[in-house]
Amino acid sequence: MKTLFLTFTTLLFTHFNALACSKTLVMGTNETNWPPYLVKQGDTFLGTEVDAVNAIFKDSKFCIKWTYFPSFSRVQAELKNGRVDMTYAASYTKKRAQYAHFSLPYREEVMHLYKHKDSPDVTSLADLFSQDFTAGINRGSFFGDELEQLKTKYSKQVVLTAQANNRFSMLDKKRIDYVIEDSAVAQYFVKKHSSISQVKTITPINVNNVHFMLSKESLTLDDVATVNQLITKNEAAIKSIYQPMH
Repeated sequence: MKTLFLTFTTLLFTHFNALACSKTLVMGTNETNWPPYLVKQGDTFLGTEVDAVNAIFKDSKFCIKWTYFPSFSRVQAELKNGRVDMTYAASYTKKRAQYAHFSLPYREEVMHLYKHKDSPDVTSLADLFSQDFTAGINRGSFFGDELEQLKTKYSKQVVLTAQANNRFSMLDKKRIDYVIEDSAVAQYFVKKHSSISQVKTITPINVNNVHFMLSKESLTLDDVATVNQLITKNEAAIKSIYQPMH
């Protein structure tokens, strides 16, 4: 009887869970150590981005399946063909909008420049590259129009990496001279590496809102509208998750 009861309970839970979730969305990520936003432990993803996603999609028709890819460029490629349904913390660009819908913004991103203690305090990105210094950035990310132009002109001095911990490890070992990174993420690595500090003589590299990018191949405009409604509905919960970081 006990076995039958447990079996019935399991089936009942599965039934209600299935009713609560009618569509599973694959959330693509290239990050494994991007605190406080996202950290991968085994097959589990933790961090404020995960907390925000859970808050947004709680009690909705969508379930979220986090899936790792080796780079953000790969995430974007999978998004284009519909094998990834969405990704997070994305800046809007016209190029990306050709293959992806953008949700309403759900938080702000501030990008700063960080240096090894032996590197000088430059006053601009043009100043940095004109002196033949190198800068590490995330592969496939967007950091504003100025850097996009400089990346083309000084391509040999831009070091593309897929992981924040790799960028800061390279900076600590003086394999690169500077890193451009989200301020909340950088705080963690600055504490970890005493050789690294923020460059205070330069304004933020980029300040903008970030969104979910949603595949035009696998999601409809109705799906996008639903996601936007969920963001608006859970605005207070989202704010409470990110507020302690500022």
